[in-house]
Amino acid sequence: MNIQVLGQTELRLSRFNSENLNVTLENDATRYSAIAMFVTSLARCTFAVLEQYAMRMEITTENIVTHMTWDFIEDPTRINQIKMNIHWPELPEKRISSVERASHKCTISTTIDECVSIKTAVFNTSDV
Repeated sequence: MNIQVLGQTELRLSRFNSENLNVTLENDATRYSAIAMFVTSLARCTFAVLEQYAMRMEITTENIVTHMTWDFIEDPTRINQIKMNIHWPELPEKRISSVERASHKCTISTTIDECVSIKTAVFNTSDV
C-alpha cells in the first residue's frame, strides 16, 4: 500500500493490494502520526469492504485511490470529522450510491460512527 502524507491532516492512499508498505512525506514538516495511522486504518478497512463488493460486480480495485482529510475540535481535543473521497475509475456510474452505502459497513467505520462524523464521496474518475 502507498501512503502519501500530504499534510498534518491529509493523506492519499493507493495500491491497497501491494505487498509493500510505502509511506512518503510531502515535506519535512509532515510526519506519519498516530492519528494518521488511525485514519489509514479506516481507509484500509473500507477498502476491504469495497474489495468484496467489487468481486460481486466483477470489476477491479487496482486503481482505487482514497483521499483522507480530517479536522479537530477542542475540549477535549479529538477528531471532529473525517472526509474520505474514494476515486474508483472502473466503477459504473449507477453503482456510486450503493458503494457509498457499502463503504460505511467496515468494522472500524461502524465502531467510530457514533463518535466521529465520517463523510464519504465516491467518484468513478482517476482525478484526485
